[in-house]
Amino acid sequence: MNQPAVLVPIRSFTGMTRLSETLDSDERSRLSRILASRLLTAIATAGLQTTVITASDEVATWARQQSAAVCEDQGGGLTGAVHAGVSMVGSSPWLVVHADLPLVTAHAIAAVAEACRSTTVIAPSYDGGTAVIGGRGSFPFSYGVGSFQRHYASAPNATVIISPEFGIDIDTERGLELVPELLRKR
Repeated sequence: MNQPAVLVPIRSFTGMTRLSETLDSDERSRLSRILASRLLTAIATAGLQTTVITASDEVATWARQQSAAVCEDQGGGLTGAVHAGVSMVGSSPWLVVHADLPLVTAHAIAAVAEACRSTTVIAPSYDGGTAVIGGRGSFPFSYGVGSFQRHYASAPNATVIISPEFGIDIDTERGLELVPELLRKR
């Protein structure tokens, strides 16, 4: 059975706007790159290939420098970007992993990748979002606040993975507070 395509949507390195009261734009950009680099390293260490989904030329150039493939995001927000990546994969297994996971490890990526070869897997973030989702074929993605519940309702037999590697994401000040050493690395 083939390895899943690991899809990583990255809008830009200038995002993380919900952290704008805590971090200035340069700090947010640096943090975005640190987190994305950690994730791509974990994926590569797990022996998997990455496809970064983006509309940003800067991110696309960076992704290629990291030996990742690039899928162009045609718009439609995060949900549209993920649909584009999954459409590219076809009927092969896929795994969507978000780039704001500071505790992600190669072991955690490998385990969830193995599981998604035979079933739908979903890992919620601590705030009710969806940090990781994997499966085969099309899926009714619905990102935004509370996305884990919507995704789980669409796949009630999915394997739910609860772990700090996937549960803690950095998209708000609270997430950043959970991993304070990232503030020191700015």
